[in-house]
Amino acid sequence: MSKVITSPVKRWAGTVTIADPLTIPQAEQIENALGIDEAQEEGKRVWLTVNDKKMLPAIFACVEAWNLQGLEGVTIDTFPASPRSTSHKLIDWLFREILHVYFGEAEVPNE
Repeated sequence: MSKVITSPVKRWAGTVTIADPLTIPQAEQIENALGIDEAQEEGKRVWLTVNDKKMLPAIFACVEAWNLQGLEGVTIDTFPASPRSTSHKLIDWLFREILHVYFGEAEVPNE
């Protein structure tokens, strides 16, 4: 059964349908985005684009349908990167919603 979520980003209003439950390949993409397979350097500065680039493959693996204004036919290569703060907000929201499915609603970390 899929999950329909509503965008909190005014620029790209609408809904997105994400997979629920997730498959093993989808879970692998999420784990790659979380950096589970790599060591993190403490105190190292990470740019928004670096994190967003890690999250987008997981997002595209888990999204079943895009119904956002202005993002018709969006692909991983055409996903907007500006305005930067708004684009990041959308990516971060999508990834967090996918984490709700991955971890289970009551187990999402840092919330």
